[in-house]
Amino acid sequence: MSYPDPTAAETAFYAAFRSLDLEQMRSVWMDSSGSSCIHPGGGLLQGIDDILASWAAIFRDSTPPRIEHRLIQASTDERLAVHTVQEDINSGSGTRRAVVLATNIYGYIDGGWRMLAHHASLPLVETQSADSQALLH
Repeated sequence: MSYPDPTAAETAFYAAFRSLDLEQMRSVWMDSSGSSCIHPGGGLLQGIDDILASWAAIFRDSTPPRIEHRLIQASTDERLAVHTVQEDINSGSGTRRAVVLATNIYGYIDGGWRMLAHHASLPLVETQSADSQALLH
């Protein structure tokens, strides 16, 4: 399955996450060796098999979480879309809350849009001002 635009693919991605639906998650991802996923604190996963195995592990024995996402920035051309989002994730039991920043990349192939990459990370707790003397790299 593919989606008519990147926003529809993103909506389906978060619906699959909320409902812990691995088959729906599979439908969102591009079946490509070039697909990649990085979960918060995790390593690089490449290829659809490793990506779906990671989602299966996340979904296993989980209570459906409450997830809201907010688009921060989007850049789209004819074949590629990059979305930066903020994810507000509350555990299904309501005991934990996390704010996660994510970059979602979608590719246009075979007449529709699919997820090509998802990179999520926890934001810094403390930020430095732009005029700080600290070395950035």
